[in-house]
Amino acid sequence: MPTFKKIEADKIILGLYDQFHKPEFLEWDPLSVVRRYPERDQEWIALLAALFAFGGVKQIIAALNKVLVRLENSIEHDPDELHRRLEGFRHRIYVGQDAGALILLYRKSVGKHGSLKAHFLAHHPVDAVTVEVALAGVIADYKTWAHEDKMLTGPHFKHLLNSPADGGACKRWLMYLKWMIRADDGIDLGLWGKSALEPRHLVIPLDVHLFRISRRLGLTKLKSANWKSAVQVTTALRRLDTDDPAKYDFSLCRFGMFNVRGMTGDLKSGLRPNAR
Repeated sequence: MPTFKKIEADKIILGLYDQFHKPEFLEWDPLSVVRRYPERDQEWIALLAALFAFGGVKQIIAALNKVLVRLENSIEHDPDELHRRLEGFRHRIYVGQDAGALILLYRKSVGKHGSLKAHFLAHHPVDAVTVEVALAGVIADYKTWAHEDKMLTGPHFKHLLNSPADGGACKRWLMYLKWMIRADDGIDLGLWGKSALEPRHLVIPLDVHLFRISRRLGLTKLKSANWKSAVQVTTALRRLDTDDPAKYDFSLCRFGMFNVRGMTGDLKSGLRPNAR
């Protein structure tokens, strides 16, 4: 399939941003659940929402709601009680032990560093171009802690701790970081405020659908969605916004979702206003 020239691609990307980067489209996103809760709880709820963002949106939202009901919207349970409450939970390939382990790892970040934000900052070099080193560092710590503490996990837990060091796209972790680091614009949460982790450091969360759109737009020539292609797409988007290239993620993803459902035109004819 032919790609667009840069000028034409940029016009499409900006048009999609104007059309879809609006809070009204959050009903198609697990962030709609996170935003229902007080700000003090949003960081850990968003972590579960992002890392369980696997499968259809309705399934993801239903799974997140089930976890929150079981926990009674609190992670202040001792480990045994935590696992008791989550016993029997399942979302696709993940089970209650996986959710419990994520919560315990999050709590350990808070215990050791004061916050998950501080944990990421501890691994973030002052001259970093992206979040790559910080993310790889946190994931390495989580793998070590899970092993040292002999945390109970399901057979697929390792997929929740994918790292740039392994070459994967790390889509769900990058989505979480985008929610935390970008300013609250009605979509992203901006919970981490201004710090050394800035929007310019973000790498776009690249799944198979966004990867296909990115290839069509000429943002990458690579043949698979991985860390290299995510960085390449992000680099290409910097020509539109050097300081915040990941801001186009939400609108490009919304177009991809609605296009799959036959609710918009294709990229060339698209930008139709009826995608609601």
